[in-house]
Amino acid sequence: MRFSLRCILLVFVLAAIFCSPTLAQGAEVSADRAYGHVENLVNIAPRFAGTEAEAIAASYIENEFRSYGLEAWIENFTIESSYVIEENWLRIISPEQMDIAFVPLIYSPSTDNTVTGRLVHVTGEPENLEQLRERVVLVERKNVSRTLIDLPPLAVLTYLDNWPPYFEPQWSNPPNAPLLWISGWDAQHLIELLEQDNVEVELQFRVKVESAVSHNVVALLPGQSDEIMVVGAHHDSVLTPGAVDDASGVAVVLEIARVLSTENLPRTILFTTFGSEELGLLGSDAFVLEHAENDIVVTIVFDSIAPGPGDGLRVGLRDSQEVATTEWLDAYAQELAENLDLYAKSGHSSDVRGRSDYASFTEVDIPGTWVYWVNPQHGEILWPIHTLGDNLDAISKTRLEQTASFGVELVKRLAGEDLEELRWAYEELPLLLAAFAVMSAGAVVLSIAAGSFMRYRRGWSWSLAARVFSLLTAAVVVAAYIWLLA
Repeated sequence: MRFSLRCILLVFVLAAIFCSPTLAQGAEVSADRAYGHVENLVNIAPRFAGTEAEAIAASYIENEFRSYGLEAWIENFTIESSYVIEENWLRIISPEQMDIAFVPLIYSPSTDNTVTGRLVHVTGEPENLEQLRERVVLVERKNVSRTLIDLPPLAVLTYLDNWPPYFEPQWSNPPNAPLLWISGWDAQHLIELLEQDNVEVELQFRVKVESAVSHNVVALLPGQSDEIMVVGAHHDSVLTPGAVDDASGVAVVLEIARVLSTENLPRTILFTTFGSEELGLLGSDAFVLEHAENDIVVTIVFDSIAPGPGDGLRVGLRDSQEVATTEWLDAYAQELAENLDLYAKSGHSSDVRGRSDYASFTEVDIPGTWVYWVNPQHGEILWPIHTLGDNLDAISKTRLEQTASFGVELVKRLAGEDLEELRWAYEELPLLLAAFAVMSAGAVVLSIAAGSFMRYRRGWSWSLAARVFSLLTAAVVVAAYIWLLA
């Protein structure tokens, strides 16, 4: 009796040790801390690759990692074409005075001096292009033509109805005039003014394109083996505040690093924030090259935690081999999310229309997944990224906290998993089970058909036919099962 009571007591003690969330996790994820990181990074924005703002952001992140007791450092790499905005403004000077916010098309040229010109609204193909040379042209994006921007006018203002200023990816051939995105609401106001009077605008736009240094920030959490997991986000932004894309991902990575900073996990973790993601994954490409000799076995990237609804968590990207994440890794993470009462599924490349730093790893056969949060109820499910609406107002503390908590559990569990067994369980096993089911069903159908044939054509009794072909069916099923195990 005493022995039994001691056993029961021991079971309860062990259960308390292994099941207690406080002991298992140490520090708790803080929504306020995560939000604070986003706020601080937005205050530095825009964090365009190679600019002073990006360097300040990298230094901030490095100091945060160090404050958690982690060894941290910055890895620099050179990019060919940073785009540095030195001075810019756009304003109406007549018939009223009003400043207008804008985002330039990257690599748009500078104006020589302050430009003052009359505004013209172009709604189709202009009859006389030459008349537009000394004008500032207002034109909806669908009507922007190569002929127009190569003329060039003094500047081109473009817009989408009901959209804030938008950062459009760079063109293969930059325009010959500054091409500036303004909001659909400001465009409508300008159109209304033009219906009443002439409109004069003033523009100062000085930029330079130059080679520059960008930065990856790395923090080390030593583990029990030399196998490395990379947990990352990108700290650069386009020419916008970059709150969702991707200060939110950086905040999640920082919180995961803080919570796990005292853990001794089976695998070593490199917490990393990449530079120059927006210029084509240049930072993660540089990281993969720099760490080619290291034993990197898996990568998790957090990019764009938007304030979507409860069904907005996405893990992985499908439909295109070029941008696809690792399917078995996605499935493992989605199952964990479901166990944490989160709704998760993979996104579709046709909806997302982009990729993230995981692709630098999957391209060299390192398994990688992408964790993000979208709004499937919105036409642009990653709204409001790449617009001036991507500011602090677009951040949800709840989504940051949920994603960081999910990230902590994902990193902890994945750090101790046999990855080859996981790949087999999520990738090969379903195919084998399907084959086993088909073979077994086929054996049953053939046995029934053969038994009927022997009964009616050979005169066997039903009991004899049933015994013989039941044994044959069982033999086929057992053989298929042995094949499955092998």
